[in-house]
Amino acid sequence: MSTISRSCKRKRASSFAGLAALAVLFVFAGQEALPMDVDLEPFKWKNRLLFVFAPERSDPLFDSLQREILARKQEVDDRDLLIFEVLELGASKMEGAPLDPQAAASLRKRFDIPPKASAVILVGKDGGIKLRRRNPVGLDDILSLIDSMPMRQDEMRRQNNNP
Repeated sequence: MSTISRSCKRKRASSFAGLAALAVLFVFAGQEALPMDVDLEPFKWKNRLLFVFAPERSDPLFDSLQREILARKQEVDDRDLLIFEVLELGASKMEGAPLDPQAAASLRKRFDIPPKASAVILVGKDGGIKLRRRNPVGLDDILSLIDSMPMRQDEMRRQNNNP
């Protein structure tokens, strides 16, 4: 196994460990113990984060994007992209794991998403906001934006050099 392949597996395992720890915090934290500001630091330099905000699951922006993500899960995974479904009504999720309602409210506040609004926010591996849209956006646009980023270009070069 190549060094790069082992490194990628370690990064993925580390990302999932951070994700699991954050999910446990959100699910099991008491109301007083949950921080008002959700810590995204465990994901920095490991994952890109896609936040899909909607009033409810039936929202057209949410529904359309979720269908695309499910249909193209391998492409999403190849880009180290983690999906946060942040709803006002109904269960919010982080990579399919339940997200505490207070954590969802904290994310809405952090990204300044008004009540009843839909939005998509892409956070890069460096922790910076790369895309913020309140109107519908397709997965092709999101993946193309990611693929145009210098860090992703470097990742693709390394993948091509080590098939």
